[in-house]
Amino acid sequence: MSGSIRRAKREVADVPEPKRPDRRLDQLLHVRKQRLGRLERERGTARDAWRSCRQNLRECKLRKREALRQAVQFWQEARASFLGMTITSGQFHVAKARYERMKEEAAQLNLRCQETVRRCRAAGTRYFAANEEVQRAQRQQEKLGILRDELRALSLQNAEGG
Repeated sequence: MSGSIRRAKREVADVPEPKRPDRRLDQLLHVRKQRLGRLERERGTARDAWRSCRQNLRECKLRKREALRQAVQFWQEARASFLGMTITSGQFHVAKARYERMKEEAAQLNLRCQETVRRCRAAGTRYFAANEEVQRAQRQQEKLGILRDELRALSLQNAEGG
């Protein structure tokens, strides 16, 4: 008997398939986050290079000052000895030649310091450019994050209301 009873066909309910969430913005955020990490590493490298350069400059300036101080001190002692008549004029001329060499060495150190200053300025410029790039990337990352959150809130609102 059960074979002779026909059941009524059920109508298939028209249920929309759930939309797959759009992950493009999340993927973009992920790529931007990787880029931000790379930029931060580059900024750190540039900062370390700049600090190292500034330390080299500081050491160079100290060496230059010390060389100048020694040259001046040597010359003052040689002049005092000559004026005190403890050395001959020949010895004084030898001392004067040595003083001139010491002054020339100090001048060479000064030139090296000036070159180090140029390198430091260039390194500082690179660091500040990298820092600006990181800040720009961080702002962009923040804006994209806010945009993603707003879109999620809108989609939830539409799902609940519609």
